[in-house]
Amino acid sequence: MTPSAVSKANKALYTRIIAGIGGLLAGALSLGFSIYETRTGTEVAQVAPGKPVNAGQWLVTLNSGGIATETPDGRRLADGKKALTLDLTLENMTAESSNLYRDTLKLENVANPPLPQFYLVRDNDLLWDLQPMMPEKVKVVWQLPATQTLPKVLNVAIVGTTYKPKDNLYAAPGWFNPNDVARVGLPLSAAQGANP
Repeated sequence: MTPSAVSKANKALYTRIIAGIGGLLAGALSLGFSIYETRTGTEVAQVAPGKPVNAGQWLVTLNSGGIATETPDGRRLADGKKALTLDLTLENMTAESSNLYRDTLKLENVANPPLPQFYLVRDNDLLWDLQPMMPEKVKVVWQLPATQTLPKVLNVAIVGTTYKPKDNLYAAPGWFNPNDVARVGLPLSAAQGANP
């Protein structure tokens, strides 16, 4: 081997070693930042009933909670059932009609709640799409077994999302990264004939 070939081989080896060290440092920094962010995560705010909460796509105001024997449209519940209800104001903060509000509320101290039904209070009928920038009074109903014990104060987490003009998969706009943005404690009141 000539001295120039040895010199070129040494330069190539040094370049690979430096690139490898740089890659390891980048990986270590990324891991360190991830651990730091997890350790110092933001604390979820405790909000009083009646205070509006910005959840990205929705502006949510939880007003009260209760237990009922019928749905807001007047139908009595099946025997062995009771209704856990939430009164809230919901406003669509986007530019389009949407019905993606179902995952905005999470019951934290009720075991295995079923999917809720959303009712528009002014019509006493099921809620479909919410129009943009029109706050609506809404009643949310979970049908639970009548024997299920409920807490005196219902803990509800409000789940918010973040708008991204382009997602990572399809480069399409949307609301992503759901996370708890607030918690509300609502005292439960029982309607006439309803057992807590």
